Amino acid sequence: MKLNELLDTLAVQSDLLDQLLTVFERETVEMGEVNVGGMADINQAKEALISRIAELSQSMQQAVSELAVSYGLASATSLKGIAEHLAKKGDSGLLLKLQQLSGTSDKIKQVAALNMEIAERFSSTITTSLTLITRLINQSNVYGASGGYQRNNAGAVMINREA
Repeated sequence: MKLNELLDTLAVQSDLLDQLLTVFERETVEMGEVNVGGMADINQAKEALISRIAELSQSMQQAVSELAVSYGLASATSLKGIAEHLAKKGDSGLLLKLQQLSGTSDKIKQVAALNMEIAERFSSTITTSLTLITRLINQSNVYGASGGYQRNNAGAVMINREA
């Protein structure tokens, strides 16, 4: 693969990452609105985009290896290593593209971390609410945990028949 083809492939990957960032930002909004249907659609969109990115990454790994060899570098040289090699020769286009991809990836990580925190807090709130409701339902001072009558051997018990 030539450098121009690799740059074109990186442009496609950049577009996919931009789309993924948009989907994560939409997810933040849907989580704030507790829109379960919207969140399900977003999960499908995320899975599709991540799958496409993974497919593209596999072909890019082979292309990077071939490109490294064509520049006289080791086949295990990273894309960043190739970009730095080219930048030393005066061609910084690949390095700029990598910096752009890195910036987008960092934004995705930030939004994903925010979404994860929102989801964890939401889950914690639900757990706390369910625990409270469970305690109210299973009050064991009169009824046992399974709902059977519990005998009180401590003394007299007052019963209000009007209730």
